[in-house]
Amino acid sequence: MIASFSLKNLKFLIAICLLITTIGTSQEKDIFKNLNRIIKNSSKYDEEKRFEIDSIRTILKKTKKNDLLVQYQLNEQMFYQFKFFKRDSAFYYGIKSKDLALKINDKVLISNANMNLADICVSSGMYKEALDFLEPLKRNEADGNYGTLYYGVLGRCYGDMAEYSNIPYFQKEYNDLARKYREKALSLTQEGDFFYFFLKAFNKSKNNQLTEALTEFNILLKKKNKRHDNALVHYMLGDIYQKLGDSDNAIVHFADAVISDIETATKESLAIIKLSELLFKKGDLKNASILIQKANEDAFFYGAQQRKIQVGAILPLIAQEILQNVEKEKQRIYWQYIIVSSLLILAICFVIIIYFQYRKLNKAKKIIADAHQNLESINKQLRSVNDKIKSRNIEIKQVNKQLLEANKIKEEYLGLFFTQYDAIFEKFNFFMITIKKYIDEENYEKAKRNISSYDLKREKEKLLENFDTAFINLFPNFINEFNSLMKEEYKIKLDKGQFLTKELRIYALIRLGITHNEIIAQILGYSINSIYAYKTKIRNNSIINKDDFDQKLLKKTTLKL
Repeated sequence: MIASFSLKNLKFLIAICLLITTIGTSQEKDIFKNLNRIIKNSSKYDEEKRFEIDSIRTILKKTKKNDLLVQYQLNEQMFYQFKFFKRDSAFYYGIKSKDLALKINDKVLISNANMNLADICVSSGMYKEALDFLEPLKRNEADGNYGTLYYGVLGRCYGDMAEYSNIPYFQKEYNDLARKYREKALSLTQEGDFFYFFLKAFNKSKNNQLTEALTEFNILLKKKNKRHDNALVHYMLGDIYQKLGDSDNAIVHFADAVISDIETATKESLAIIKLSELLFKKGDLKNASILIQKANEDAFFYGAQQRKIQVGAILPLIAQEILQNVEKEKQRIYWQYIIVSSLLILAICFVIIIYFQYRKLNKAKKIIADAHQNLESINKQLRSVNDKIKSRNIEIKQVNKQLLEANKIKEEYLGLFFTQYDAIFEKFNFFMITIKKYIDEENYEKAKRNISSYDLKREKEKLLENFDTAFINLFPNFINEFNSLMKEEYKIKLDKGQFLTKELRIYALIRLGITHNEIIAQILGYSINSIYAYKTKIRNNSIINKDDFDQKLLKKTTLKL
């Protein structure tokens, strides 16, 4: 009993594991399909970045030379545009900003320019130069306006130096300094800012408080952050998951970071190198190769020395692995060639045997084929006759339906005609007798008043209303069927007790078989141009081809039988 229970549990667990693996594989395929598409379109995002840069450059060229503050601000904007895009250009505009700040003789602007230059030097792997730019700011460390950035850049500088130092003594010293400056930066950062939450979680990750850092970064990811800030959070999550040994989640977050970096034209990216390295370790050489090639292009475009070194460490390994796989594939193809060649010789022998057997069978098949052909000819003739009979039956049914509709319409409108005729005749007869009486009495005033009281327009409207009533009686679903062919905003809606509109009346006559504009105009009392205009308006506002509207309406409207 226990053994049976354990076996069932084992099967269940295997099924669950297979399901999770399948879902995970499918998710990874979707991620890399999207990522490869974005890599192919990376030039588009670079063009968008260049367009932004050119817009600022145009304004900068038009700015007066003596307007130093505006010149400084525009050069600083150009620095930020190039900061993650191209190192040498960012450095150029950083130097220009500093020169302008010195001319203006503004200490805050000079400090900001030095901070920017130190920041770009760290990104480029120029750590000594970064510290040199930060040196003048030491005396103002307590200044809250830039203290956070100052200590943040220092922490990042010493952190990168520790990462690339091969001597444990210096590595420990740099790590201690990095930790000290990061904590100082956090203490000066305003609570609630993105940088506060990021630095707090970052410090925990560097202090090996990985679970707490993971929680805080996931919370930060749910906030409304800038695209570049989200890329940083995804990178840190990927880094933490990698340290925890969860490569699948690490890959997902690194991929999200890479996508954000490409879409924001960020060339100074570590996420793409990390992702390539992970994929290489998993054996996904195809995607690893695509990513490392892109990372190599970005590193050389941006000009970051440390990124070139990192790419250079992975690129030969991937190339070597690909080369080994190619050699294995060559060996496999060689043995396949040997096997296929042997099978081909055997196949040729079989073909020769089959050929002679085929010739014997061919004679017998010819006799059978001739008989079969005769039967096919007879069957074809029978099918042709059956098709003609079916076609005739369909035509007869259609004619019968049209006759039935015509008879129904004729009955309804003949009854309406005679009813209307009697009413009009009685009214006109009474009108003539009354007028004759007033004339005989020479009471012309009453005769004139009686004539003027006769409202021909109202009589016409009554005739049309009676026409509408008879038509809706024959075609009770006409309005809904008409509206089903119209766009939503042009559907006709009638109030309670309202009769047909002008447009509906025109198409009601068309449904009754009156298609000439001249006759429709005569019946309704409109001009021919008005009829044409109403029809054109309706057709243009329909959901179908305007040339097919009339035929579609005739087929769609149903007669009450």
